[in-house]
Amino acid sequence: MVYRSNIKKYALISVFDKSNLKFLCNNLIKHNIGFVSTGSTCDKIRDLGFRCQEISKLTKVKEMLDGRIKSLNHKVHASILYKRTSLSHQKSFIKLNFPKIDYVIVNLYPFEKTQDSILDKNKIIDMIDIGGPAMLRSAAKNFESVTTICSPADYKKFINNLNINKGITSIKFRKLMASKIFEHTSKYDSLISTWLKEKKLTKKIKLKYGENPDQNSYFQKSKSKTIFDYKIGGKELGYNNILDVNEGLSCINEFKEPTCIIIKHNNPCGVASDININKAFKKAYSSDKKSAFGGVVLVNKKITNDLAKILQKYFFEIIVAPSFDKKSLSTLKLKKQLILIESNKLSKIKNINFRSTVSGTLYQKNNYQRINNKFLKLVSIKQSPKSVIEDLIFAFKVVKHVKSNAIVFVKNKQTIGIGAGQMSRLDATKIALMKLKDSFSKTRFACASDAFFPFTDSIKLLKRNNCIAIVQPKGSKNDSKIIDYANKNNISLYFSKNRVFKH
Repeated sequence: MVYRSNIKKYALISVFDKSNLKFLCNNLIKHNIGFVSTGSTCDKIRDLGFRCQEISKLTKVKEMLDGRIKSLNHKVHASILYKRTSLSHQKSFIKLNFPKIDYVIVNLYPFEKTQDSILDKNKIIDMIDIGGPAMLRSAAKNFESVTTICSPADYKKFINNLNINKGITSIKFRKLMASKIFEHTSKYDSLISTWLKEKKLTKKIKLKYGENPDQNSYFQKSKSKTIFDYKIGGKELGYNNILDVNEGLSCINEFKEPTCIIIKHNNPCGVASDININKAFKKAYSSDKKSAFGGVVLVNKKITNDLAKILQKYFFEIIVAPSFDKKSLSTLKLKKQLILIESNKLSKIKNINFRSTVSGTLYQKNNYQRINNKFLKLVSIKQSPKSVIEDLIFAFKVVKHVKSNAIVFVKNKQTIGIGAGQMSRLDATKIALMKLKDSFSKTRFACASDAFFPFTDSIKLLKRNNCIAIVQPKGSKNDSKIIDYANKNNISLYFSKNRVFKH
């Protein structure tokens, strides 16, 4: 236990983020600065080998209300707030028989992260910090005597300032940190205020009907602005339209290069990337022209009039893009029913998704993992060239957003066969091959499966139809048989880091 007997000043440390706590304590103790703290932070400091006095023992008031009341005590705030230059303040403080707090090191409950990741309202409310901001603001108000730190990112600056000034901080540093505290707590309060306002948005937008004409339907707002606010042309949005756009945005977020996705019944039917968005659209459309009829087109680049003229030739329900130039809007709005949506403020992925069931609601964390070279592991003897590996990555990005069981074929960053939503993986493979033979027969291609192939039957079909590389998740008891077959038939086989089922 690290302890100095000549301690006359103390740091109050109460932190949610306990990173670099050892560094902080090691350096503070060198300057004969002792520690007082609350609950879990106190335990952590002691675990690190330092002596720490718990606030509840010093105030003689136990923490209460499940920890909601810890530091809200007149002795704590008197120690932070009393004017060191005032004789009357000094006399009042001495009577309290409490440690002199000259340093307040507090970081707040992470409300911003929590509000996006937890749907339980009570848990989010528990992340509204009360004692933390109060201590920070008290210390910042008394910056002439007290140093306030609200982020681990400032620990090194703090220690450097202590070292330079032989165990005290400069007034310039204290004033700078105080300014930062009021800015930080202001933003913190603003986040909470915004969240509370959004929770009041209970307005229901009535839709024409639901999935089918005999089903009543409405849209419940969860934000102040919604997809309806970013519709800039065309007929009213319907239930199925909203679902298609949502699925398309989730998929297109996987891609940075110019990419077009055509969605039909919540599934991608054509996806392609190229050097510009016009070429990407042409490739995506030619992937499956029949399925593209009446679909939803999403692109991740601005639509110019050149592309608008091409799009106008076909029948689509919706066009979604980050932005449209003026001429393209004039061209596309000639089709009165065509829905146009600006997506630049709609593309954010939610941390949590959920589904209602007969006995409750299911919640799960969204699948955020970025798919890249590190996501794939070669398990066969044959290794694919760079261009094929890029196609495998492309295919796996797409298969992640196709309803399971899902199979996706890709050539030159263009889908050329998609099998979706089948009870059998073999049937999904057959459907993808059927699409392939419509327009791309005899093409050598890469294949992605959203889960493992349980048997070699699908692999044999793929081999007979010019598949040269496969990516699939591992996990079947027959993984070794799949690998053996790939090796005997000169197929590159890669295992993905994770499974990407989408039911």
